[in-house]
Amino acid sequence: MGLQSLGSLGSTASSFNSFNLNVFEPTDVFQFSIGSTININLSLNNISAGDDADLRLYRDVNGNGILDATDRASGLVSSSARGSNQDDAINVKANAGTYFAEVSRFASGSSGDVSYDLDLSATTPTLTSDYSNLLAREFALGSLSADVTRFGNVNDTNTADVYSFSLGLFQGVNISLTGLSADADIRLIRDSNNNRIVDAGEEVARSSRGGTTSELISDIDLSGDYFLQVNQYSGSTAYTATFDQFATIFA
Repeated sequence: MGLQSLGSLGSTASSFNSFNLNVFEPTDVFQFSIGSTININLSLNNISAGDDADLRLYRDVNGNGILDATDRASGLVSSSARGSNQDDAINVKANAGTYFAEVSRFASGSSGDVSYDLDLSATTPTLTSDYSNLLAREFALGSLSADVTRFGNVNDTNTADVYSFSLGLFQGVNISLTGLSADADIRLIRDSNNNRIVDAGEEVARSSRGGTTSELISDIDLSGDYFLQVNQYSGSTAYTATFDQFATIFA
C-alpha cells in the first residue's frame, strides 16, 4: 500500500478494514496530523488467525512528511507488539504535529499474507463525552464465572485500558475501580454491531466521579458480550479493577 494520508485526525474514527501485508510489502504506514494536545487512539484488530502484526506510532520530527531514519531513531512515541493475532492498541497523549502509524508484519509469527483492521481517532476526555471510542481487546477475561481482579495503570503514555468479557445466562456483575492516586473513569460498552468502535447508544453505563474517588458500575445482569474501558481523566495512577460476579434469577 505504501503511505496512506488521512489528513487531520478527529474524534470520528477512521477505519481501514481487510488490509494486507506480505513478505514483499511487510509494512503499511498511515500519516495524520493533530492540531493541539490530544489523545491519539489506535486499535489494530481482527488480525488473521495464525499470523502476527505489530503497531508503532512515530512523530514526524523533521517535518518532511516521510517516515524516515530520523523519525525511526528519535520519533518513536509508542509501540504495541503482542503475540500471535492478539489485538494491539496505542492510547497516548500527544502534542500538535504530524504522526505516522505503522503496521508491520511479524515474520516469525506469520505464515503468509496477514490481514488486519486498523482504527484511528483523536479524542479529549470530558465529563460527558470523548473518551477513546476504539475497542481493542487488550485484556480478554472470557466468560465471568467467578470474581476477577486486574491491576493496571493509566497515564499520558497509556490513556486507556480495555477489558472484554461476557456474561452468561443467570449471571451479573458489579465493577469497581479502586486504589486511585489521580482521576480515572470507567464506562461499560456493548458493541452491538461488532465494529470495534463505540457508536451512539452502545454505552451501557459509566462512572466518572471526581478526583481519587473510587468508581462503581453496579447491577449489570443482561447476558452478552461487554467491553470495560478504564480511562485517564488527568494525571497518572495505578488502579485495581474488580469484576464481582453474582448469580441472578434472570436469563
